[in-house]
Amino acid sequence: MTGHGSQPEEGQPELVTTVLTLQCFEVEECQVVFEPEGMIHTLRKGDVFRIEAVLPAGREVEISYSPGSITVWAEQYWGTRAFNKAGEQLQL
Repeated sequence: MTGHGSQPEEGQPELVTTVLTLQCFEVEECQVVFEPEGMIHTLRKGDVFRIEAVLPAGREVEISYSPGSITVWAEQYWGTRAFNKAGEQLQL
């Protein structure tokens, strides 16, 4: 993971970007749920999702695993984006 901050405008919180890479190795597919928006995308074996989580400084990206699914909590409001291996942006 990497993180870097941006200079906030007056009255706005400092934002920090954390980059995560999710990969599916052992099963044919895994559901990835993006919260709090609730969008679900299928991560297939051999594919990669690159997540650029943008949150106010001090907030943490939350990731939960259960068999067959991964939940990523990093709301889109601040600018969080996700891409597949082909570089296509996922709808969050």
